[in-house]
Amino acid sequence: MATDDPMLRTDGLVKEFGNFAAIDGVDIAVQPGEFRSIIGPNGAGKTTMFNLISGGLDATEGAVYFDGEDVTDLPPEERIQRGMGRSFQISNIFGGLTVRENVRLAVQSRMRDSYSFREALFKPTGRYDDINDETDEILGRIDLADIAEEEAAALPYGDKRRLEIGVVLATEPELVLFDEPTAGMGPEETQSTIDLIEEVLVEQTLILVEHDIELVMEISDMITVLNHGQVLAEGTPEEIADNQDVQDAYLGGMTE
Repeated sequence: MATDDPMLRTDGLVKEFGNFAAIDGVDIAVQPGEFRSIIGPNGAGKTTMFNLISGGLDATEGAVYFDGEDVTDLPPEERIQRGMGRSFQISNIFGGLTVRENVRLAVQSRMRDSYSFREALFKPTGRYDDINDETDEILGRIDLADIAEEEAAALPYGDKRRLEIGVVLATEPELVLFDEPTAGMGPEETQSTIDLIEEVLVEQTLILVEHDIELVMEISDMITVLNHGQVLAEGTPEEIADNQDVQDAYLGGMTE
């Protein structure tokens, strides 16, 4: 893909529920390496837009392009195989497995094509040194190596979100979709999570849905503001903060 081509693009995206258009003709283009936030008031269409990009919902009209390919009709698992990684608002990990097992499963799912069917069937997982080494490397990057053998369900909320970031990282995504990664966190946990995202996903393209405006202004390269299912404004954090339409519809002077 040429470096000036978008990593993610939507063209006239529409999602209707009956006679109601939750998303109404949205065009966005996210460049490789960009940190893009999608914000807007309640009911603006943020979650619907997120689900259309990730494949959780089918578009009524329009198209989604990822890395130059039309993925509009692909299910979520095929989008993941092509390089999308998604983190959900509610932590999405296997609570009955250990921290290490959660990360190792994600690594194995990506690397399964590296082994023949016979190897995958008969060779013990513990002998896959490359899988184990990568698992350990990821655990170190997300600062969970010291509790790798603990059951995931027993982790504090903040550590569960760190583990989820590790699981996403293990799939080596080109594009990461985050749905409110700091929801339910206090200020200290929020900052720690954002620091982790900026550190370990620095080479990825990131699309973030988030209600914390200060956080959005801090980490975003570009911001898309939705209102009533349409793009109200788009620009840098500085441009969005100075946009009177955004102030009137959403921010209400919060950034002043």
